[in-house]
Amino acid sequence: MKSRSYFYNGFATTWNVILNALTYGKFLWLEGRVKRGTFRNWARQFGYKPKEFAQPETEAELIELIKNSDKLRLFGSAHSFNSGVKTDGTLVSLDKFSGVVSKDLVEKQMTFKGGTRVRDVINALLEEGLAFAALPSHDAQSIGGILSTDVHGTGQKWGFVSEAVERLKVIDGKGEVHECVPKDELFQAAIGGVGAVGIISEVTIQAVKRFDVRQEFEVMSYKDAKKDLDKILDEYDHVSFYLFPFTDKCQISKWHKTKDKKTLFGPIWEFFAISKDALLSSWFGNLISYTGLFPRLSNTAHGVKKGTNIVMESNRSFNRTIYHLHQELEFTVPFEEAFDVCDKFLELFEKLYAEHSRELPYTLLEVRFTPADHKRTLIGAGRERRSCWIDLICNDSRGFEIYYSAAEDLIKTLDA
Repeated sequence: MKSRSYFYNGFATTWNVILNALTYGKFLWLEGRVKRGTFRNWARQFGYKPKEFAQPETEAELIELIKNSDKLRLFGSAHSFNSGVKTDGTLVSLDKFSGVVSKDLVEKQMTFKGGTRVRDVINALLEEGLAFAALPSHDAQSIGGILSTDVHGTGQKWGFVSEAVERLKVIDGKGEVHECVPKDELFQAAIGGVGAVGIISEVTIQAVKRFDVRQEFEVMSYKDAKKDLDKILDEYDHVSFYLFPFTDKCQISKWHKTKDKKTLFGPIWEFFAISKDALLSSWFGNLISYTGLFPRLSNTAHGVKKGTNIVMESNRSFNRTIYHLHQELEFTVPFEEAFDVCDKFLELFEKLYAEHSRELPYTLLEVRFTPADHKRTLIGAGRERRSCWIDLICNDSRGFEIYYSAAEDLIKTLDA
């Protein structure tokens, strides 16, 4: 058993939950930042000392920084899983370049600086009675960051955060400022462009009136989920699955807009449910995996998991705080191939586990869906085809390499 990795993961996840609770959701330990000259990503498994570090607070400072630097690499929450943020030039945080720029409440539009965290965008909208139409699952990323990576949610009709964007301001590599709208090529190049055409310095959100969502989590047969997928997608606004190795059980997550009364203490129940899942995955999931008991106990462990049925404010339901230390490798395949491909990656893990049972951490697959008409990006992975997104989640920041190395080889053989 990889005891050092096991205990580090468990205590790190536990400490993250405790700190977030004690600060009423205002602080996360597992979040990327530069401290005493050293950068660390959110998962704490990668760090380095940049030559230069800058935190501009105004557009003028940002432009000046661009004009006087040979190389820049920006980060928001550093919600990354590799060394991609490393640079031999200047590392830039936009944490201080954040906040509301302007409001047009008649049109339900608000403009934010690019470094504003999603959770802060949400709160600013809520104060005006507004909300995103839908959101991805993580609340720590910057608004500029989730557009630069073309972050998606899940749904039959809704997929990408960029669909809620009315205008962008982009500062290019010469320090020149450009304003663009969805029909412009610069807009489409910036969405999913990972910063290649410039820094997204301002984002105008087209909001909707705030609303509530019924959130249902339940455990069901994977076989039934495959059979009823189209019916489930038609019935609910947003749907995702968690698939587990060594069992026919899966968790289905469903969200649907509702006018039903909010659940009493709903956010508190949600906090306990998410915290419990994070802690069980870290302590119990990794325990059965590192001790070689995963095949024997998986069916029982996932079979006793209880579902939830809660009505909450939409942003609290779509968007949550991630507590557990983990690693992700996500890719997309055509919708029609969804479960055939999922089966391949479950089988791959089970095969590798038979050879490396005490080396692989607790692992699951998150499966989400986006529609076919995504045209707001030139190179984003979900452009113009109905997609299934498969996220291989290893519940440790170490020990994942064996599975991911084999998974990458398999991905290259698919239409991924």
